[in-house]
Amino acid sequence: MVTLSKKIEKYRTWVFFSIVAVVLSIAAWYAFTPSLKGISISPRQVYRLEYYDASPLQRVLHHDMKFPSIVRLYRITPKELLGESEVVDLWINGQLYWYLNPPMNKVRVGRDVVFENIPPECTECPPLPDSSVMP
Repeated sequence: MVTLSKKIEKYRTWVFFSIVAVVLSIAAWYAFTPSLKGISISPRQVYRLEYYDASPLQRVLHHDMKFPSIVRLYRITPKELLGESEVVDLWINGQLYWYLNPPMNKVRVGRDVVFENIPPECTECPPLPDSSVMP
């Protein structure tokens, strides 16, 4: 016959390992998830560029970078991911250029991130001034 103290000890062990599993799950999620740093919208509000700080694990792997970041390009409507960069260093390297008029059709962030073959925002619109293309 199992005594009451053995049942309580079994229950305590189960609760302890459940709490440890939850804490480890949260720690793993934090270690692998980048955090949103900022957003830029294209001049005609068709595309959105999101800047993310690299996850803590990626920061350890890319310890030689000062500001390890990830950049994602989305179409706003319908919401669609058009591209995602590798981990890049955006320290003194984050100038944004919206080259969305043919024949260039690309978005450039600094020297390291280029999203090519991006559809134009508007086919019948006049070209944007340089102040909008290179803010």
